[in-house]
Amino acid sequence: MNERTLHKWFALCDKAENLGYQNLTPAEQVWMDIRSLIDSTNNGGIISYFYNSGADRLNECLAALDLLDATTVRAQLERIIALFPDGVPDTVIGRNEVIDSWDDNDESINSLLEEVDNVMFSQIEQLEEKLNQFLIEQGLLED
Repeated sequence: MNERTLHKWFALCDKAENLGYQNLTPAEQVWMDIRSLIDSTNNGGIISYFYNSGADRLNECLAALDLLDATTVRAQLERIIALFPDGVPDTVIGRNEVIDSWDDNDESINSLLEEVDNVMFSQIEQLEEKLNQFLIEQGLLED
């Protein structure tokens, strides 16, 4: 992110903290959800998204990915969602309980996570480009 975009991002984070996610515009919500996915993935792989609060808004993130036509990224999220037998819990605690129940030596899970991370890392730049174009179209960023 350039300095101007970073400044606007920090302002959006402050707005979300002070007013709540529900009081953001739909475009701002897309920005929050996609940026959370990108940052979590960059900072610890896709599982980091689920370990942290970003996945509290998983359904909104999936809708944002659809809006951005980020089908490859959405498909990768769906692969991880399938690992939660009763659906993805709404809370960090609930998700972490499920994740912690997975066998660390389960090669199928470990392999899946590695495959998904590889695809996600290859898609991050394109996802950021799609997000930036959307934000420009919505008037949140300048071209």
